[in-house]
Amino acid sequence: MPKNFKSSLLNRAIGRALALWRRESGLSLAEVGERVGWSSAKTSMMQNALVPIVDVDVVALALVYRVSGERRKPVLLGAQRARDPLRFDLLNGDASSCVGWTYAEVEAEASYAQVVALDVLPPVIRTPEYESALRGVQVDAVSEQGHRHYGDAHRARVMRHLSEGPSLRLDLVVGASVLRRPVGGALVMADQLLRLAAFAELPGVRVWLVPDELGAFAGMTSFTLLSFREDEFEDVVYLDSLHSGTWLEAERERRPYAETFERLVTGALPADATAERLIEAAQSLKDKADQLS
Repeated sequence: MPKNFKSSLLNRAIGRALALWRRESGLSLAEVGERVGWSSAKTSMMQNALVPIVDVDVVALALVYRVSGERRKPVLLGAQRARDPLRFDLLNGDASSCVGWTYAEVEAEASYAQVVALDVLPPVIRTPEYESALRGVQVDAVSEQGHRHYGDAHRARVMRHLSEGPSLRLDLVVGASVLRRPVGGALVMADQLLRLAAFAELPGVRVWLVPDELGAFAGMTSFTLLSFREDEFEDVVYLDSLHSGTWLEAERERRPYAETFERLVTGALPADATAERLIEAAQSLKDKADQLS
């Protein structure tokens, strides 16, 4: 293993694809090694993205696994880009053809998530009605974006990990403006806030409410900072946008988000006060709905 090697998300996506190919082939590590002429350890390290993965090795494994050219292409291009992303993008103009990740797939690999939600609540905690209301106001071109997919099976798995621990921890900072935005109507929002209050009671979860004056400084945006158990995998920041999800991996790019998260937590309401505010806001919405009925 290269000394001080840090595996990028792209290198990890390639390893993930190679692992899937081998599972589909039914071949053991030893059988693969015999056919490609290298050790089982090398195949294993490639699958786990513990070493840089080069394009010629991807081609060799694709031939052994009998992977079609169509499925091979994005993984091969990914290996070429991982070697020198700037040069690859300059020559090809578009990295979208390379193998990649959705947010849910990366979150499934993480051990710690720090989430800032200043406008709408993150997918993991959304009720079906809240989610439906959000989708109802999006244009089709936004709703169809694959990076926004967050399936029920994945949500259930994350909730199980947060409930059972210690495989996943999640710290969530919520902007006070979220409480005043009745997405889907008063009753839908009331149920959503009650779910958020219950979510905050899970063993692996902490939730803080940020006052308006703290969450409104220039440049503030919602984001997620994900951390991993493996020393070879550095933290990553995820930003959601209308056309795609953006991943920040360089330390200088991640640092402002990490420091912002700490600042928001420092100025946020304590956990007990946050839970009380969530329940009060939910009850207020229910009372207003009763008055209008």
